[in-house]
Amino acid sequence: MDDIQSLQHTIQQLRLEIEHLKSEEHRAAILSTDQRYQESQVRFRTVFEASRLGNKIIASDLKILQVNQAMVTLLGFETKEELIGAVILDFAPEERHSDWHFLQEKLWQEMSPSFSFETCLQKKDGSKVWCQITSILFPDNGQTLGYTIIEDITERYNLREQREEFISIASHELKTPITSLQATIQIIHKMVTEGAVVTDSLKKFAGNARRYTTKINHLVEDLLNMTKIEQGQLALNKNIFALSELIDGCCDHIDAGGRHCLRYTGDHSLKVTADQNKIEQVVVNFVNNAAKYAPESYEIVIDVKRTLNCTKVSVIDKGKGIPPSSISKLFERYYRDEGNKEQVAGLGLGLYVSSEIIKRHGGEIGVESQPGIGSTFWFTLPDVNMLS
Repeated sequence: MDDIQSLQHTIQQLRLEIEHLKSEEHRAAILSTDQRYQESQVRFRTVFEASRLGNKIIASDLKILQVNQAMVTLLGFETKEELIGAVILDFAPEERHSDWHFLQEKLWQEMSPSFSFETCLQKKDGSKVWCQITSILFPDNGQTLGYTIIEDITERYNLREQREEFISIASHELKTPITSLQATIQIIHKMVTEGAVVTDSLKKFAGNARRYTTKINHLVEDLLNMTKIEQGQLALNKNIFALSELIDGCCDHIDAGGRHCLRYTGDHSLKVTADQNKIEQVVVNFVNNAAKYAPESYEIVIDVKRTLNCTKVSVIDKGKGIPPSSISKLFERYYRDEGNKEQVAGLGLGLYVSSEIIKRHGGEIGVESQPGIGSTFWFTLPDVNMLS
C-alpha cells in the first residue's frame, strides 16, 4: 500500500514538473519571438536609415509618418521634423497631385500589393526633381500603411526628354533637304527628258541637288558617329597626309553658295598623322557653323599653323560673336543656340562629335569669341612623337 502511494506521489511530482517545463518552454518561446521581432525591427531601421534612396512611410490619407535622411536631403530640407506630419501633396506641384491620388486609389482602394510610377516633387527652394516612386502596403498595429522608395531620376528624365526632342529635330532636319532634293531632281529630270540644253538654270538646279545631298550626308555622318561614340566604337584609321589634301575642296559647297568666300592662311602644306576623313568632318562642321551662325561674315578664314609640339587649325568668321553664357555649352551633346532663332538648325551634334574626334586623337578643341567682332573655332593635333 505504501509503495502504491509513493508511486502515485512520484507521478504527481512528475506531472507538476512537466507542467512547469511546458510553462518555461512557452515563456522562452514568447521571449524568443519577441527577441526576433526586436532584431527584425533593428534591421529594418538600419536599412531604412542607411538607404541612399529616399524612404518614407505614409498613411492612407498620404500623411507622412516617417522619413529617412536621404528623403530629407532629396527635398532640400535639413531635419526630418520638417517633413513628418505633412502630406506628400505639400511637396508636389499642383499639376502632379493626380499622380498621388492615383497611388492612393491603387494601394488602399484596389489593395494592389505594390505600385510604381514617375512623378515630380518640389524641393524647399522651389526647384523640381523628377522621381521614380515605388510603394508597397504592409500591416502595422491594425493599420495598413504604405512604404515608399523614392529615387531621383532627374538626370535620366532630362536625357530622355533630350532624346525625344532630338528625334523630332532629326526627323525635321532630314526631311527638309530630302524634300528639296526630290523636287530639284524632278525638275532636272523634266528638263533633261525634254531635251533641254545645259543652261544656267540647269546648272543651278544641279548645284542645289549637290548641296542638299551634302547636307544629308553631314547629318547622317553625325548620327552614325554619335552612335559609335556612345558604344565606344569610334575607330580611327590614321595615316600621314598634308592638310592641303583635306582642306582643298572639302568645303566647296560653301563657295558654291555665293554667300561666303573661303580664304586660306598659314602653312597648309603641314603634314599630320590622323584619320583624314574624321578630321575633314571637324573642319566641315566648323565651316558650316560659321556660314550658319555668321551669315553676315562674307569671308571665312581657314588658318593652319605650327605650334609647340602640335599643329593648330582654326576657322575664323567675322560675325556677331557668341554670348559668353553659351560658350561653355557649345560642345555638349544636343546643344543648339536657341537664342539665335533665325539660324538655329541642325541636330546639335556637330560640335559634340567634333570634340570627341579630336579627343580621341589626343588633341584639344576650343572656341574664342568676342561679341560684335567674330568667333574662332580651333583644334590641335599633337605630333606623333608626343603621342608615343
